[in-house]
Amino acid sequence: MLLYYFIATSAALCWAVASLISADVTRKIGGLAFNRLRLFFVSLMLISYTFYLDTWSTINNDFLFVILLSGIIGIFLGDTLLFIALQKIGPRRNNILFSLAAPFTVILNIIFLNEIMSFVNLIGCIIVFFGVVVAIAYGNSRDKNHRWELVEGNLYLGVIFGIGAALCQAIGLVMMKPILNMGADPIASASLRTLISCIFLAFTFFLNYEIFNTKTSLNLKIIGQSILSGFLGMALGMSLLLIALQHADAGIVATLSSTSPIMILFLIWVVTKKIPTTGAWIGTVLAIIGSVLIFIY
Repeated sequence: MLLYYFIATSAALCWAVASLISADVTRKIGGLAFNRLRLFFVSLMLISYTFYLDTWSTINNDFLFVILLSGIIGIFLGDTLLFIALQKIGPRRNNILFSLAAPFTVILNIIFLNEIMSFVNLIGCIIVFFGVVVAIAYGNSRDKNHRWELVEGNLYLGVIFGIGAALCQAIGLVMMKPILNMGADPIASASLRTLISCIFLAFTFFLNYEIFNTKTSLNLKIIGQSILSGFLGMALGMSLLLIALQHADAGIVATLSSTSPIMILFLIWVVTKKIPTTGAWIGTVLAIIGSVLIFIY
């Protein structure tokens, strides 16, 4: 079980790096346009890898509807809201909101899957989440003028999009858990989830509304950043998450994967050369303590 907890934490690291790569690109071309471009390349990666593994046979007709619906909710809606929020409020604020996916998943997991985690694990999850909140809320107050701290547009709208993204992620994960338990391959499942989301997003290309349009013309740098972000965040990160979800409690997996904001905090420290505040260190220690409780018990 410890291996799968480590895999869930590795998924968080992938998302943290991908989020920083995506931060500037989303503001250049728009959150929805970026997600559309990103999912196109990710679909090609995952489908090719699934053919290489030859695991399509693990997806039977009974699984298809749930997998596709999970993709529409968790990726098409969830990721689109996530990147629009990232465009508006920056990576630090966006990731604190997205970490709400953990408690949302725990609650949905208990209600719909009847998976009750141990008391110590529950306390660990609560401590991790609280640590994430503290670390991000007080993590970068010394550099409010950095481009990643600026708000583009309406702050409250960005907050609503961020919370919506977290809820969609949680619903998508909980929907996938029974399918994975019944033997569906995580990579093949991720391929189908990504493909259906890519198809839905492709239709937005023909809608003549500002939110759907690409804000600036594409170049090799933007395409390269989109491919790298897609590989880390979706092809690798989401695949790792589904592998962990297949073998471990959904609530614990979601909690460990929600530590990406802690990792982002330190990555921003490296990039901006600004030492995190006392609140950031306190939050980090709390997240580590909570993770230890989960890993040990």
